[in-house]
Amino acid sequence: MNIEINVKLYGALKKYVPGDRTDFMLVLEPEATLGDVLIKLSIPEDARVALVNGRRIGNDVQFENGDTLVLFPPVSGG
Repeated sequence: MNIEINVKLYGALKKYVPGDRTDFMLVLEPEATLGDVLIKLSIPEDARVALVNGRRIGNDVQFENGDTLVLFPPVSGG
């Protein structure tokens, strides 16, 4: 049974959105990881910070139905 997550992309990552919305639902295979989502959306691994339900995650974290994934570019400054 597939799972469905809500995805929100911000900043320069908006160009990877399928369609014209920055907030969309994504259907995934069970046990899908952040790495799988990045591949599916063609987002480079080093070009984002990822949060699921408000917590920072790594590429190996698996999703649960109804999770909210937020991706935004890394912040740099001096």
